[in-house]
Amino acid sequence: MIIGYIKEENLKPFKGIEIRFFDNNYIIALAGAKKDKNRIKKKLIKYIQKLKIDALVFSKELENFKTSICEMLGSYNVQVLNGKKLMEFMEFQVVKYVLNKQKANMKEEEIYIVFKKSSDIDLNFLKKFIEKFRVVNIVTNDVERLKNVQDNLLENDGILISVSNNKRKALKRAKYILNINLNKEELSKYKINRNAIIINIREIVKYDSSGFEGININQIKIKCPDEFIEKFEQIGDNFDLVELYESLLFSDNIQKRKIEDVYDRIDKDDISITGIIGNNGAISDEELQKIHNLNLDKMRKLV
Repeated sequence: MIIGYIKEENLKPFKGIEIRFFDNNYIIALAGAKKDKNRIKKKLIKYIQKLKIDALVFSKELENFKTSICEMLGSYNVQVLNGKKLMEFMEFQVVKYVLNKQKANMKEEEIYIVFKKSSDIDLNFLKKFIEKFRVVNIVTNDVERLKNVQDNLLENDGILISVSNNKRKALKRAKYILNINLNKEELSKYKINRNAIIINIREIVKYDSSGFEGININQIKIKCPDEFIEKFEQIGDNFDLVELYESLLFSDNIQKRKIEDVYDRIDKDDISITGIIGNNGAISDEELQKIHNLNLDKMRKLV
């Protein structure tokens, strides 16, 4: 898979775009002034097609420019990387990060995993959660597919798993919700614990139903070893680190491999989560602890 890294530079006046070959991929520099934006946009689209680029990574200063390019790409089969695929590969680490900050023990907690029917969901991602959590509650309309998983797990002592799609009750008491692929409208159909932590994997969801005082997690921050940082510096210094590492995975076509192989690659590369991002920016340890305390108080009152 070929990646195009799009960034802004102060090019010579007659140059609107400059192409450089980098590690079997391309760095595409755009004129900083961008006096003729429409001309540059059209020229960029032509280069993307000509170079047979499969995925794009935009530098941070081109956020608005990226939006219009995405619209112009239309039906072209080109992905714009935003870090969400890496978040999907690291979904267990995201949950672990949250619980560690709250000093909560997985073996004593329940997690609710929500997803709608989709053929591109590899159910093997459930294994880590089933092994580590006290109870795994799966909320889905794909009940038939989950029945085989449920039947197999019943043969193993000590493993509790439930499958439901009751929109009124399924998430009513959930502290931790892993939302795989529901959008805001679909998630809003469920009655959700007002102090829940919702980790949105494939979609950026700002769940804000009346009375909700919990947390939406939509993005992550990561740490990479120096060898990766040095490589990324050759591309530019104003890119998102999550998107750059994600581009390495895409460049190696790792998204077509078994999910276990991807987990192994990320572990081998020593990638770790250093922060989580919600609706209003970075989520502090204090916010996570506050939500945890509210849920503990609620549980004590129920006892």
